[in-house]
Amino acid sequence: MSQYTMNPEIELLYNIWDSVKPYVSVKERLHVAEEIVRVFDDQLDISQVEDNLNMFDSVMKAALVSHYEFGLGDDEDDEDDWE
Repeated sequence: MSQYTMNPEIELLYNIWDSVKPYVSVKERLHVAEEIVRVFDDQLDISQVEDNLNMFDSVMKAALVSHYEFGLGDDEDDEDDWE
């Protein structure tokens, strides 16, 4: 990890994924990452994970972006600007 400060729940997500990932086949990693994100979202507060996305590898980042739909709401705001 780096010098960035993250809340304990996000740090736990990072550490669990880092520990589990080597035991999961490359083909199954996204599915497993998505399931871990769902469990974390149901049980813990990781709502500020967007601030720490760059700490995660591409698979977990994809699972987080997909789950929370980061960046997808920006287009809707732009549509309102033309009125």
